[in-house]
Amino acid sequence: MLEASGFHPGLSGRDHPRGLGQAVEVPDSRADEVLRMAEIVVALGVGLTQDDSAGKIARGLQQHHERLLVITYLSVVYATAFLIYLCSLHSVLRGDSDRHRILGALVLIGGVLFVTLHAVSDIGITGLVGAKLGSFGSQHDPAVPYTLFLTTYALESVGDVFGSLCFLAAGLLVIKSGILPRWLAWVSILAGILLFLQGFGLGGVIASFGLVLDLIGFVLLLIFVLASSVILLKRETAVANIAVPPVH
Repeated sequence: MLEASGFHPGLSGRDHPRGLGQAVEVPDSRADEVLRMAEIVVALGVGLTQDDSAGKIARGLQQHHERLLVITYLSVVYATAFLIYLCSLHSVLRGDSDRHRILGALVLIGGVLFVTLHAVSDIGITGLVGAKLGSFGSQHDPAVPYTLFLTTYALESVGDVFGSLCFLAAGLLVIKSGILPRWLAWVSILAGILLFLQGFGLGGVIASFGLVLDLIGFVLLLIFVLASSVILLKRETAVANIAVPPVH
């Protein structure tokens, strides 16, 4: 996540139609969100932005190559965990109507493209620069790491555009199903809108508003993922307590 070095980046709600008697599968998202935040904290230590010169970026990436490798290692786990979360979220929100199936498909397809493009940036390019090209660029051709640095902005911005479909669809499904509080659905929808709009600024490369919208959208995304996990975990615990009779 090279672009992050520039600071880039009880039962709630209505009763669910399936009823409390059916166990609710909880998206296991807490671990991958902790990893994502750790990745951002590590990346901030590089201290570079897309407005820096090619030479400064090349020297900075070479100087902090070990931090880039840490980002790569965290991203390997994060990308895998987020795919598991997507499948779990789809399982929780899916419905039987045609509209529900279309929205459910958007959750999966948009989410997979989102995490894939982020993984190409955070694992592929960041690992490549941290292991090999950062040192080469600082000594021979600073244009190489500079180009790759800006490419991470572009890749993750495109990934966020596809991710906007995932979170817009998830928000609509939450409204229709009532499995989560309505306010959380609007958090997801707002995150999706901001992630879509940031694409017009390419995450800060074309215009600075893209980076601002991306950061706000990412914070809202975190709120949705973490809050939904906590709520569904409490619901699963309540179902388990009802299903298991007390031992006398």
